[in-house]
Amino acid sequence: MKIQVLDSNSKKPLVSTKLQIQIKGKNSGYLTLNTDGNGSLLLDDKYIGDELSTSIHGQGPWVKASNNATLLYDAKQKQTTGGSKQTTTSK
Repeated sequence: MKIQVLDSNSKKPLVSTKLQIQIKGKNSGYLTLNTDGNGSLLLDDKYIGDELSTSIHGQGPWVKASNNATLLYDAKQKQTTGGSKQTTTSK
């Protein structure tokens, strides 16, 4: 199935962007996917009916997975995979 991903601020497609998608439902979990040149991503049909979110901790909007669904992504949010944030200073 094809899912369109839009920047929630500009409403423009997120082109060639790596995203972590959270899935809630029969196939719960996380997927890391890349959008194509049109801002779309392809998702296996086994996820139809599950809920999808681009929010890191599931705090954002959830969308029912279906062909041609639209996901919104807050481009200002930082996607992390865990670990701690390090800062460096130069002398």
